[in-house]
Amino acid sequence: MSHHDTEDPDGHEGRGTVSDLLNRVIEQTREIARTEAELVRAEAAHRAGLARNAVILGAIALVFALGAIFPLTQSAIYGLEWAGLDRGPATLIVGAVLLILGIISALIAAAKLRKVSSPPTRLKENLSADAQALKESFK
Repeated sequence: MSHHDTEDPDGHEGRGTVSDLLNRVIEQTREIARTEAELVRAEAAHRAGLARNAVILGAIALVFALGAIFPLTQSAIYGLEWAGLDRGPATLIVGAVLLILGIISALIAAAKLRKVSSPPTRLKENLSADAQALKESFK
């Protein structure tokens, strides 16, 4: 194993020993891992902020919706009675429509939560690219 100077006459860093190269690869790998960890923390904080904002807006919407649902439901029942339906069928129709709207809203909310809780794709891509670069450097 030969030892090259770590600096050539032009002031550029030379190749060094295998041990030096291995130490540099290890240090660069550590730096990549630290950077990736910082990225994960930043993305987690961003996702938590998005989720917090969604919950706050959802709570505000719920307050308004609960305040409006009773008068609107009663008005819909009166409207169906005015159109000629008896109170029982009118109430059943309005209740069924509200149930369907509630189910659709719950399905949309569940889909949005799955999107927020899925692991970040950028992180997986970055880790794969870093692993590939390390493999290439050892060839």
